[in-house]
Amino acid sequence: MKKYFNKTVFKLIFVFGIIAVVAFGVTRAFFSDTETSKDNVLQAGKLDLQIDNTSYYNGAPSPETSWELNDLTDQLFFNFLDLKPGDWGEDTISIHVDDNDAWACLDISITEDDDESCNEPELKDDPTCDDPDADPDDGELAGLVNFIFWADDGDNVLEADEVESIFKKGDVDEVFNGQKIALSDALGGVLGLGGPLKGGTTYYIGKAWCFGELTTSPVAAGQGVDPTVDDGINCD
Repeated sequence: MKKYFNKTVFKLIFVFGIIAVVAFGVTRAFFSDTETSKDNVLQAGKLDLQIDNTSYYNGAPSPETSWELNDLTDQLFFNFLDLKPGDWGEDTISIHVDDNDAWACLDISITEDDDESCNEPELKDDPTCDDPDADPDDGELAGLVNFIFWADDGDNVLEADEVESIFKKGDVDEVFNGQKIALSDALGGVLGLGGPLKGGTTYYIGKAWCFGELTTSPVAAGQGVDPTVDDGINCD
């Protein structure tokens, strides 16, 4: 089957954005005299967003896609180059905002989904395959790898009391294609805070993926250990 034998690559970009808002009031006096006030100041406070990631691949820790608390630069949430049907993974992103409350959003997009070559099994299934070609979006993998995202408590496990916090589920094309997700905003956001991220508080996003059909089998609330024991996800 072509979808299992061709070499397909998809690349994803995660961008965490922080917006700080300062609110102020203005009063006016409607009198004939003149008043002067000087040295008025509006100054934004300090915002320092740092991220760490704990990653598992097929039930084992994945050091290559895990890192300690740091600024996001060139770290990779995914770097798996030999996927086979049935492979799966789980990550927990830890979000830390230092010093100040802040709004936050998650901006996700696909940069490439390319069928890079035509090997013998694929040509038998699809004689019209002529890769490599100029089309960067003719791959199949993005339609076959499924994801789920939820607000986690930091144990890397989907638990029964977290099922209602699932905010994205579907294949890569459905979940990642130009999605802008409010983690916390004035309307609440997917973390369910009803307000901004609190300075000095840690928040967690769990995400799992499966090269195949992904279903949930959540662990009892408060009983999660880590994905080497049970991650609360089934990958068929």
